[in-house]
Amino acid sequence: AAAPAAPAAAPAAPPSPPEVDTSKTLWRLAHGREVLLQGFHWESHNFAWYEIVREKAGQIGEYGFTGVWLPPPSDSIAPQGYLPRDLYDLNTKYGTRDQLARCIAGLRENGVHAMADIVINHRCATTRGEGGKWNRWDGTRMAWDERAICRDNHQFGGRGGGKEGDDFTAAPNIDHSQDFVKEDLKEWLRWLLSDEVGFRSLRFDFTKGYGGRHVGEYVQACSPEFSVGEFWETCSYDGEGLSYDQDHHRQRMVNWCDECGGSSAAFDFTTKGILQEAVGRGELWRLVDRKGRPPGLMGVWPSHAVTFLDNHDTGSTQAHWPFPSDKILQGYAYILTHPGTPTVFWDHLFDWGEENSRKIRELVAVRKRADLHSRSEVKVAEARGDLYAAYVDGRVAMKIGQGEWAPPSAGGWKVASFGDGFAVWTKET
Repeated sequence: AAAPAAPAAAPAAPPSPPEVDTSKTLWRLAHGREVLLQGFHWESHNFAWYEIVREKAGQIGEYGFTGVWLPPPSDSIAPQGYLPRDLYDLNTKYGTRDQLARCIAGLRENGVHAMADIVINHRCATTRGEGGKWNRWDGTRMAWDERAICRDNHQFGGRGGGKEGDDFTAAPNIDHSQDFVKEDLKEWLRWLLSDEVGFRSLRFDFTKGYGGRHVGEYVQACSPEFSVGEFWETCSYDGEGLSYDQDHHRQRMVNWCDECGGSSAAFDFTTKGILQEAVGRGELWRLVDRKGRPPGLMGVWPSHAVTFLDNHDTGSTQAHWPFPSDKILQGYAYILTHPGTPTVFWDHLFDWGEENSRKIRELVAVRKRADLHSRSEVKVAEARGDLYAAYVDGRVAMKIGQGEWAPPSAGGWKVASFGDGFAVWTKET
């Protein structure tokens, strides 16, 4: 990409963040200044996890994180929580309901909100129904029967409407077109977000399984401060690997956010796929699209792009699609200086050594000091095989890759963080 001239002299200090009405639904999404931490990994259920997070709540707040995404809160057949059963039972392998309450309170005392992981595409039954199939929930507060299950789920004897998205074969897929299902779920979500439980934001799991309009309806009914959905679409590949053009991939996420009525952001899987390919193969030219924009969801709808490098599925012990481990800091130098809402993975912050942790904390601090936000403006300066460089809001300059680059020495730039293959500068104030 052609290198544009360096931005004109920036203001001496970042402007004050806009005033925000914290009583409004999705005010954190609108404000655009969230820095999230995924507060668990795939093996967290093997520990007294709520206690561990509570004990680190002070550090999490001190490091500049505004929210922590906690694991699924409800009773589940699988210990990780992704095969939920009795949604109102908050005693799980991560800890008891009381421990969850103390964890959420500890985060709140340190200025950090708790995000609930909402698994409602499917629900494991408690009781066998007609034909001996597991398709009833007798004895629970949501005592559903076969009508709550999509009729495509023959193995579970579903009598509801047709499946609206991808099938999840391990459990009964819930029919969200049923009024009694929707009203029960709205009541449950309002309860999770009430002071009785204490969550403030929502992460919707496996949203490819049911229509985005339902997510929009649930969000409007329960008024979270922030909402994000997992719409994990496979990237486009050709004979040589990942295709350069991922416009169709990110458009699918745009369409899902549109279907929600704009009431939820989406995890930016496009940026993850392109970024890890770019740094892993030394093909940093991938980090600019044909219009000079970032190539992921952040390039077209940044306020609704939640960026990340890895999560409990792609990384951790599952490692379904891991980010190159030796390029983690290059990845964070990118997402923590760019638009969108960045999410740091627990393992990278707490389990991958002090050097990684320190550099991630430095980069979070840069973002906060410079008041970078989800709608920040990116001007790409270089994008070639061994180098990607950009200016963000005229207040931050960054580069990743082994190529030589620095902002003009006369521009008042000062190194704020650097390491193997990355550097970040801020304007002296």
